[in-house]
Amino acid sequence: MSGRKLGYFGAIKFLSKYMAQYKGNFIRFYIGFFFSMILTVVMPILFGVMIDEIVYHQNIESFLRISLVFVIMSVFSCILFFLIYAQHQYLMTMYCLSIQRDVFRHLQKSSPEHLSDAKSGDIITLIQQYCRECMYFVIRNIIHLANGILEMVIITVFLFIISPQIGLLVLIAAPVSVFVSARFGKKIREYSNEQREIYGVYVSFVYEVFTAIRDIRLLGARQKVGRDVVGWHRQMFRVGNKSKVSTIAAQNIISFTNLALQLSIFTLAAWLVGRNEITIGLLTVVLAYFASLTRLVERLSGSYLDAQNRVGFIQRIYDFLHMPTEDYWQGKNELVITNGEIEFRDVNFAYKDGRDVLRGFNLHINAGERFAMCGKSGCGKTTLAYMLIGFYKAGAGEIFIDGQSLMDCSLLSIRKNIGMVSQDVLLFDGSIKDNVLLGKPKASDEEVCKVLMQAGIWEYVKALPNGIDTIIGTGGTMLSGGQKQRIAIARIYLKDPKIIIFDEATSALDDETEANIHDAWEAVLAGRTSIIIAHRQSSVMLCGRAAIVEGGRVVELGNPQDMAKNNSRFKELFAVKEVGQCSQN
Repeated sequence: MSGRKLGYFGAIKFLSKYMAQYKGNFIRFYIGFFFSMILTVVMPILFGVMIDEIVYHQNIESFLRISLVFVIMSVFSCILFFLIYAQHQYLMTMYCLSIQRDVFRHLQKSSPEHLSDAKSGDIITLIQQYCRECMYFVIRNIIHLANGILEMVIITVFLFIISPQIGLLVLIAAPVSVFVSARFGKKIREYSNEQREIYGVYVSFVYEVFTAIRDIRLLGARQKVGRDVVGWHRQMFRVGNKSKVSTIAAQNIISFTNLALQLSIFTLAAWLVGRNEITIGLLTVVLAYFASLTRLVERLSGSYLDAQNRVGFIQRIYDFLHMPTEDYWQGKNELVITNGEIEFRDVNFAYKDGRDVLRGFNLHINAGERFAMCGKSGCGKTTLAYMLIGFYKAGAGEIFIDGQSLMDCSLLSIRKNIGMVSQDVLLFDGSIKDNVLLGKPKASDEEVCKVLMQAGIWEYVKALPNGIDTIIGTGGTMLSGGQKQRIAIARIYLKDPKIIIFDEATSALDDETEANIHDAWEAVLAGRTSIIIAHRQSSVMLCGRAAIVEGGRVVELGNPQDMAKNNSRFKELFAVKEVGQCSQN
């Protein structure tokens, strides 16, 4: 994270680079609002002149001419309003899209280690809601604010021209509203930040409940989940209530100030009319200007208070866009794999919380070897896999593939040559073909069908009403666990990497399905170097060698068949009581 806290002007500076992309549109938008503001200032004067022409001069001709100008300006104001909001709608779409695109790009290249701490609901809210708040901030809290201040200055100048006493009275009262806005603004921003944090966690919680609704029912946990939901709502209500009370208090103090000013101006204006120092037309102008000033002070004060809320949203986007990315990876060379020999040499790794996972880890995997990585949960098996595909960077030591240091190679070439199948298969709410093409987007339908055959799922797919174009639902809801794994295997076939990692790929499957998946593995692993990370002995026994990882190091290494007979650690890890069980498994 950046560690920098944005204020009002910091938020403007951050958003200015996006405003520069649509500079012309923003200029046209502001010019439209500027002319609209000028009309708002001029039209009361015309109306006052019309009244004086009738009351004091009985000049009907001048009255009609000015009335015509007044009507034309009113029509022009309506047209201008339409053009302004046409620009507004365009900017609302394109400006938000620019920020959303940056956020999504940053999400795709964010450091996996830091991204693992992010909450999915918070990120979704950030992309969908907070980006729109940026545009509201630009329009309502920058452009409207600037135009409103300019309008207040012009009106105050006119009031001084009409009556120095009235102008001075307005000038004295205005700073009170500004002070109240600034006094309450900081507190409102603090509440907004707290509310945003709670809401992000709440959205993540609701998302998790939605995806696990069947498990919640099966576990009889509906009451607990219901209590948790109530708890989150109470927290949001508490913070939201504090924010609303502060906002209402500020607005009421400002309204009281305006009321006191209004009574003072009415008294002073009546006294000046009685002394014939101003006309009835000018009195009308003064009253119209005062109504405008009242509206402007309340709107600008509200806009400033509202801006404090939005600065909190902008801060979240700013922090996310300054989260560490994979740009730290300096390798530029193309990884060329001819044999697939892998070597971990004195590798150390610790998570950002300082917890050590690997310490002086050494391991050599032969070219074309089928190698099993075993150990208790948290021993670092998956961390090793993530380091091999460039998700994590070694704190010390190096990883070599065919003699090439992984850190010297580009991430694109590493991930092109190394494939990975996890327990949780990534499946989008699209067709079977779309999901298989993730491995090779430009592959033909013939290639897709071929890899589905190789993965052993073609018979199922071709029996579907739409074949490879069948929509499988969010997360592949219409597929079984074994079928999802076969889709993942088909993707690996299509990608055709030189090295394949299976990370607990069959741990959630029943024995029969696992055996079928193992049959599919036989073909896909032929001629490739493969690393199988597993807790189930049946997967380990498919390999030529196995390593048991403990305390960040390899503590046992050998043939799994031999280890099942003679190695106490292996027996304990897989709970093998008798040698005969090995063959049964």
